[in-house]
Amino acid sequence: MGNKKRAHQAIAVFLCLSLGMAGCAVLKTDEYAQFGYKGQAETKEGQRVLPIDWLGNFFGAFSKLILWNWKVDRHHIQADTQEVVAQYLRAHEDTLGNVLVQLNRYAPQDSWGRLFQNKGVQWPYRYFLGIFSVLILDTLLPGRIFGGDRYDPFTHTVHLYSDLPSIALHELGHAEDFAERRYRGSYALFRIVPFADLYQERKATDFAFQYVRSEKMYSTEIESYKVLYPAYGTYVGSYLFSFGIVALIVGHIWGRSEAHGLEKRIAIKA
Repeated sequence: MGNKKRAHQAIAVFLCLSLGMAGCAVLKTDEYAQFGYKGQAETKEGQRVLPIDWLGNFFGAFSKLILWNWKVDRHHIQADTQEVVAQYLRAHEDTLGNVLVQLNRYAPQDSWGRLFQNKGVQWPYRYFLGIFSVLILDTLLPGRIFGGDRYDPFTHTVHLYSDLPSIALHELGHAEDFAERRYRGSYALFRIVPFADLYQERKATDFAFQYVRSEKMYSTEIESYKVLYPAYGTYVGSYLFSFGIVALIVGHIWGRSEAHGLEKRIAIKA
């Protein structure tokens, strides 16, 4: 989400210059269906280790404050959030295929294995950007301690540390967004372009809202307004320098206004 802002931008700029035409070799959608997503989705949960989870909660204090929800980076994902994840995976199994959802889990061995097996993103991207991502975010600075829900296209893995269905659906929305792309490595690299992250974050949020509305998940939709709107505001705010806090505040106000409107409509129907 907002606190994982373009961690590998410098190396990606270098790759733009060095990869040349190699990026054009990324598999097409029909080829990717055969090699990349073949198999079933899987969810793996990390074993609770209270001292580590408490430390993770401590490091997540700023994210909790920014989004005004103590379940952000909670490092203990309960059954209701897990069920929402399971429902989404069942509903999108044809698209997402063998996506892996890691629930508060430190397992760099899985990430390295999936990185080298993921034929849907061609080797120049996986062996440069992908290795950098797995080395830093999965191995040396693990989310199990430092938090930061995210989707990694190089391993086709969703990493969740927050106990919020809205955030889980947003990250699964990223996976869905990449699943629709013909050139996934290029789309991942595209994120270094200014404002490209705003487009990708909006797409993931749109997927989340489309799902909760289609399933009439009113409580999760209300939560999504309150969490995903200010989260998007942090991305907008990153381009506003000293006025970044304004975008966050607007996100909170707008999200809560939308949530209140939905609550009123539900009450009228009742």
